[in-house]
Amino acid sequence: MIYLITQQAELFKDNLVYEKSTVTALIQYLKSVLETCLDTETNGFDPHTKELLSLQIGDATNQYVIDCKTVDISVLKPYLENILIVGQNLKFDLKFLFKKGIYLRKIWDTMVVEKVLYCGLPEIRVGLDSITERYLGFKLDKSVRAEIQKEGLTSRVIKYGADDIKFLPAIKEKQIEALIAKELKGTVNLENRFTPCLAYIEYCGFKLDRDKWLAKMEKDALKLKQAQEVLNQWIMNKGLVKYFTQQISLFDPVSCKINWSSSKQVIELFEELGINCRVVEKGVAKKSVEAGNIEKQKGRFPFIGLYLEYKKAEKVVSTYGENFLKQINPVTGRVHSNFKQIMDTGRLSSGGKDKITKEEYINFQNIPKDPETRGCFVAEPGNVLIISDYSGQEQVVLANFSMDRNLLKFYDEGLGDMHAFVASKMYPQLDGLTLDIIKSQYKEERQEAKITGFTINYGGVGQTIADQLGKAKEDGERIYNAYFVAFPGLRAHFDKVKKQGLRDGYILISTLTKRKSYLPFFKEFKELEAEMDSDFWEIYRSAKENGTPDLPRLKEKVSRYFMYKGDVERKSLNFPIQGSSAEITKVSCVHIFDYIIDNGLFDIVKFVNTIHDENVLEAPIDQGELISQMVKKAMFKAGQLHCKRVPLKAEPELSYYWKK
Repeated sequence: MIYLITQQAELFKDNLVYEKSTVTALIQYLKSVLETCLDTETNGFDPHTKELLSLQIGDATNQYVIDCKTVDISVLKPYLENILIVGQNLKFDLKFLFKKGIYLRKIWDTMVVEKVLYCGLPEIRVGLDSITERYLGFKLDKSVRAEIQKEGLTSRVIKYGADDIKFLPAIKEKQIEALIAKELKGTVNLENRFTPCLAYIEYCGFKLDRDKWLAKMEKDALKLKQAQEVLNQWIMNKGLVKYFTQQISLFDPVSCKINWSSSKQVIELFEELGINCRVVEKGVAKKSVEAGNIEKQKGRFPFIGLYLEYKKAEKVVSTYGENFLKQINPVTGRVHSNFKQIMDTGRLSSGGKDKITKEEYINFQNIPKDPETRGCFVAEPGNVLIISDYSGQEQVVLANFSMDRNLLKFYDEGLGDMHAFVASKMYPQLDGLTLDIIKSQYKEERQEAKITGFTINYGGVGQTIADQLGKAKEDGERIYNAYFVAFPGLRAHFDKVKKQGLRDGYILISTLTKRKSYLPFFKEFKELEAEMDSDFWEIYRSAKENGTPDLPRLKEKVSRYFMYKGDVERKSLNFPIQGSSAEITKVSCVHIFDYIIDNGLFDIVKFVNTIHDENVLEAPIDQGELISQMVKKAMFKAGQLHCKRVPLKAEPELSYYWKK
């Protein structure tokens, strides 16, 4: 039964869908249950400028719809905060409840659970209509949703809101069965604990100094203009008259006519200069002047470096400009982003476009690290920022996973510069030299070691290293092999995790929570693998030798097989490191958020950003040191979950502006 709690008598005229009820009756219901379902309807998407229309609470049998315009829901605070709340996409609802002083932490988010259950499978939709169809065999009608902002609280909106919670108990039971079967309850427990904290980060936002940002924009525009002038002058100096403008009069100077933002025009120039623009992506050949394609040719064509500097300046102007100022909230005076909670690795992502409002959100995890850009993000007057990042998080996680003796030696003895240490193990001529000498006098070897380490840890091979360093394939293979001779424990670890992914059809990201990322192409990969027995390779060799008509089809099969295999192996190496690191950061966020709520510091200590290995908070100046120590302890405690052999530490810094 649907019960409506409102002071609007007109909502009961000629209505057979719901009955009238009271806040007292709802409180009696809440006192009698250990969990309930919850949803909201609002007149917009921003909790700071829009309002709650209704709050729905209940279960499969009874649904209470509260008219938030005429009923004060803050009286429900002690009851809602002490029972389990089940909902769909609760991050949205939590932010509106924050505004009413209600802070929910014990939740079960059906959308988050689905993302855990089907992580890595993009075809699985996680909207409530799709979830209902998947588990209960019918699809909810969501067409009313688009009309709520204009329509307000009407009888059909009330019915729609009640239906949004009515089926959640049955969905939760089905999800529990699936979680047990996939051993994913640990992952869900973490993500449900983390959701309220993520809602708080979005709710708080980050203060952007408008005047500083405008000054930065002016400098960025000047850098772009200068980079363009350098390109134009290069064309003029080379006498490439094909790309000159026509001189109409003696008073009209000749100039370069290339539009450097047009990839078509740049490709034409590059090919004339002998630069290879051809690239094959997912089996399709095309022409591209993207950095990843042309950067490796810089050694032979220095002009590429000038062009990439221009593109870098162009991206800064287009990505980090006026759009940021437009995002400043008129009520909070702060910039608020949107976070996606679970990517394929378990990491967060930030930004993107709202499907309904079409609003472009700022990517808080991709703000350039230069002092000028970061320095525009500041604390409010009277406040200070607490900036804390894990030191070498992914490398420490990898050391704990692999237990490689040389990596353990590095951390046990506190040797200092990791990249110099890697170089000392990779290059015999550096043996016996101190890391300080390597860092200062053997910069090329240190840089190669740095690139090699990152490349291999992200699933790269000899060819990848060669491409990254601009070297021949043979040199890349030599460096690749030298790396694993230096770190034999890594090779054993990588071999183990690659076998797991190729065997199971998912990447086991975390041995602690059993988090998994499923491989959407795995069935096809196994079918191809089954085909490729000794007979297949005999047929393939014969087709290559004789050029039979069947060769293109066989080549395509072989190409697909190795593409899938390579993808599994790369993910097997990288996903557990990224995903376990993400879990550590999420656990630290939970500890921090719990402290804020437990100590009555909501909206006093703000959680303004989290970026993979970094947390940024804002607090009153007189509490800065106390909060700094709390953050340090929270992050260390979280690190101990995955890093028992080599500890993972964070050292917070206090600042009035964001710096790295």
